[in-house]
Amino acid sequence: MDWKIVDAGASGCDDAAELHTLSWKSAYRGIVSDKYLDEDCAADRRAFWAARAKEWDPAKILLLIARRDDGLVLGMSCAVTEAEPEFGVLLDNLHVRPDLKRGGIGRALIAATGRWVAARAPGSAMYLYAYRDNAIAVPFYRRMGGEEADAGMYTFKDGTSAPILRFTWRDPAKIAG
Repeated sequence: MDWKIVDAGASGCDDAAELHTLSWKSAYRGIVSDKYLDEDCAADRRAFWAARAKEWDPAKILLLIARRDDGLVLGMSCAVTEAEPEFGVLLDNLHVRPDLKRGGIGRALIAATGRWVAARAPGSAMYLYAYRDNAIAVPFYRRMGGEEADAGMYTFKDGTSAPILRFTWRDPAKIAG
């Protein structure tokens, strides 16, 4: 399969919203309520990405899209430089199509994002939040060298909550893709 990673900018937010929804509906069953995933997730993710597109500043936000040559979106990552500066640069989203996980796309995206962080904010760490019970993501972040810490609970719009972890990469340029 031939694919490449591109800096999609704000114009990629619609693709990001679609993949974000698909990913959540697959990865978060049993973590987030089925009602939220089935009834609210798509609209919520579209609203999230529409708001992000309106506030877009390429000096502060990166959206990478992994796209197959025929245009199919395979994965995406998004980094935000000023979310919680005390922790570094936030890897706000990292998603791969559920049917393509464990094929190297996530690894390539996190490494490319790490290189951007190192270039954009030299000396800064990169971090992300993951649901503690995400049986695929948590081991992946560990394998990728993320340092793990408890981070509390995340509460969804429907009132359900789930425990989260924060993973940090102190030198994001060294993440192997």
